[in-house]
Amino acid sequence: MPLECVVCGTLLTTRSPGAVGPYPICHAVPCRMVLDQRATLGEAAFRQHLHWRARNTREQRARARAEDERLRTLTASESAENLAQWAAVEAHLPSHQADQFIRLALPSGPARQRKPAQGRRHNYRDHLKDIIAQATLPNDEAPPADVVATASGSTLPGQVCALCRGGCCTRGGDTAYLSADTVRRVMAQQPHWRPEEVMSAYLDRLAPKTQAGSCINHTAGGCALPREMRSDVCNRYLCDSQKELQGRLDEAPALRGVVVVQRRQDHWSRHLPERDNGVVGAASLTESSVSPGPGNS
Repeated sequence: MPLECVVCGTLLTTRSPGAVGPYPICHAVPCRMVLDQRATLGEAAFRQHLHWRARNTREQRARARAEDERLRTLTASESAENLAQWAAVEAHLPSHQADQFIRLALPSGPARQRKPAQGRRHNYRDHLKDIIAQATLPNDEAPPADVVATASGSTLPGQVCALCRGGCCTRGGDTAYLSADTVRRVMAQQPHWRPEEVMSAYLDRLAPKTQAGSCINHTAGGCALPREMRSDVCNRYLCDSQKELQGRLDEAPALRGVVVVQRRQDHWSRHLPERDNGVVGAASLTESSVSPGPGNS
């Protein structure tokens, strides 16, 4: 009969370090920590503890395996749908050449607008107060230099972001990823601004309406903050599609455009089992135009 770890059920060989003894154990630290409890618990108490931990560990592993399988099935299904949508768009492109277009799948930012609740505004103000206070403490370090991710001369990265409508912005919450480092950078760029003027500069840019369920600075027209006032996280972040696009821009042959399939959910919710992440649109993008795919208005 094959040996298995008494905690997680991993198969062991007779040469495994923990295979010898009444409680075969694998090399995993959490499993070995369970076995270490034997020295401090009585044998009966340890057996009960071992039974509980083994059941809990194996149930967690079973759930993880089921989730992995669900994601594999979902990915395969969505990949097949994406291929069909990309091909349908490309069939309507004049003189389409595959090596001059890149295929991308995009999430969707929230479409509905809502007036930010007063509580959100208070949270934002409190967060700004905290990070401005931190930023004005004595500090010998030079202000951090921001690095803007989308430095390409192409219009395609910006068009892709505009089509997505902020599908990666929905976790910005009431802090917008702003930090003391962001404030220090802003104050270095605007050395005449006092702390209260920094506060006003941010609060004055709060929009009357923002996208529901997203960052407090996320509006229908994009971020309410100018790029130099945004967090370094926001300025540097690239989703997988943007990374793929910007990497392709540096390669030959020259890229003429992008063929896009867009799905319903945002970047962070696209794999949640309770969410419908169906295709909501397709389009082709060039440096000068955006053309909806067949069947899309």
